[in-house]
Amino acid sequence: MSRTSLNANILAVVVGLSGLFWACDSPKKSQGIAPEPAPSDSPPIVIRFSDPGNAGVFAYAKREGILARELAKVDATIEWVPGGGSFSATADAMNSGAINASGGAVSPIVGALSHKLPFRIYAVSDPGGTRRAGIVSPASSSIRTVQDLVGKRVAVNLAAHGDYILLKALSHAGVPAGSVTRVPIQPPDAAAAFASGKIDAWSTFGVYFSTAVRNGAHVVATEDEIQSDDVGVLSANAAVLEKGPRAFQVILKVSQELTEIAHQSPEKFENVFTEKGPTALSGEELRTATEETRTLPAFRIPNAADRIRIANVARLLFDNHSIDRDISVAEIVFDIDEAAKRASAN
Repeated sequence: MSRTSLNANILAVVVGLSGLFWACDSPKKSQGIAPEPAPSDSPPIVIRFSDPGNAGVFAYAKREGILARELAKVDATIEWVPGGGSFSATADAMNSGAINASGGAVSPIVGALSHKLPFRIYAVSDPGGTRRAGIVSPASSSIRTVQDLVGKRVAVNLAAHGDYILLKALSHAGVPAGSVTRVPIQPPDAAAAFASGKIDAWSTFGVYFSTAVRNGAHVVATEDEIQSDDVGVLSANAAVLEKGPRAFQVILKVSQELTEIAHQSPEKFENVFTEKGPTALSGEELRTATEETRTLPAFRIPNAADRIRIANVARLLFDNHSIDRDISVAEIVFDIDEAAKRASAN
């Protein structure tokens, strides 16, 4: 089947319906959160960060104003902008500049680049929250295994994390990707399609996965079972990265130090803003999230092994026609340390 016809088939099944992050008591100044960097001569920038939600180190940093204080030291400010619940669902805001920085995973960055959205990765972590991401089927469904997905319609956010999880699960199980119909729907709308039975299964993550399971969905496969390469990332618009690399060094440093605290007190990183409502966790979900936070992967500058994993994600999406061009790692990764050196030399 040609790439054009496959894309047409995917679009034809779209139903008519419109993440991760991590999540402490307030650390005291004596804990050394992000030591003050050297004065910056970079022009002031505004980092418009996709809102981190109700859990994780960035949710905590938002609540306590930590990043605002630390970024002021390098002539930068931060605004927390409500997003669409996933990286791929905020594409319009990113194209307009309303959001110019975000967390996420490799797959949606690759998808964004394939549509000429110039977001690039400047830090990565090993996959996290992988037991709260995967493929689910409705409570009334007989679908229990990845093999059961053959001939079925599975909702994914195309060229993003849900799409990657499904493709990787199929590959891991030896099931041809072409034997499953991928229905491209963004997570907020996929939730309604799943609840109404308009799709047979759903490949999703974060609060969407947790909510579906809470409501009785069967877990077909979780991300931690499929040898995922879709590592966690910090990303930003390439122009903003080039303009203010020191600011992103600060963001990376703050995230690393808060992650160390999370390992000691993981419960403080859940339900950061509210303990009630759809974004709050309780019971077994809360225990699982807290346990995962105790070993939460820290962000780092991408190394050689990370670059291989990034290339693997891009290749899987390209080989399965989720993106229409082969995107190199050099186009995906941005070196903030090298950019900071260039800025210092100017």
